[in-house]
Amino acid sequence: MRFRWLAAFPLLYAALFAAVAGWLGGNRHALDLFIPGQRIAVRILAAAGCCLAVSVFARGDHLRRAWLLLGWGAVLILLRDVLRLLPPFQAGGSGGVGTQVLLSGLGVLSNFSLLAGIWELARSWKMAAIELPGGRSGVLAIAALTAVLAIVVAGPEALLRGRAVLGGDWGSLIFFVSAVVDILTLCLITPLLLTAVSLRGGLFSWPWGLVTASQISWLLYDAAGTLAPHVAPGGFPLAEVFRGMGESYLFAAGAVQFLIIRHVRRAAS
Repeated sequence: MRFRWLAAFPLLYAALFAAVAGWLGGNRHALDLFIPGQRIAVRILAAAGCCLAVSVFARGDHLRRAWLLLGWGAVLILLRDVLRLLPPFQAGGSGGVGTQVLLSGLGVLSNFSLLAGIWELARSWKMAAIELPGGRSGVLAIAALTAVLAIVVAGPEALLRGRAVLGGDWGSLIFFVSAVVDILTLCLITPLLLTAVSLRGGLFSWPWGLVTASQISWLLYDAAGTLAPHVAPGGFPLAEVFRGMGESYLFAAGAVQFLIIRHVRRAAS
């Protein structure tokens, strides 16, 4: 039952966030204070979930490495968001170019660490000799569809930012890397989802299912960046709703992984 509550938590968070953001409404100053605060809160949750998952695996374990990479990604982007609140690190602040380079570097490292962690989780089915449903043709068809969706949603942003970087706008580098990493990680939804389906009915399907939900939330986050002006009331931070869901689903996945391994060990002893 507690797994279901953890799975429902990101949806409850999204509803609460939407209610608060709607209540603040036209108070732009209050909204500008609320959004960075809740962003840091969900970053902390994501990092905490990954740390919980890491703590139940021994050194050298494949899944420990996967959760450790995801954890480092969460910590680095959290550090970046905290630094951005400090005056020297804000746009036009006294820190100069060096501070912006540091922020971009943290963002790039975070994206690559998250990508590596998702890759490690996505290939777990092969290492554990799990047979994915649908056969080879079914897997390829779903993978192709996912890749097309990822390119349609995140491709325009990657192209725009890539052109800006080539034009000398190095401030766009982090956004370009983030868009490209989004495309790659979204392509990995297929093995994550099919692993969860293969393990359905068992405890171990929960972490993969929740990580899949996290990745789908990031797909919606990318889509919201384009669609928000057309589907949301003026000024409503729709993308932030899905950002929070992506981070809180990662927290839920890590917490569930921790609880499952602890339960299995207690049962075995």
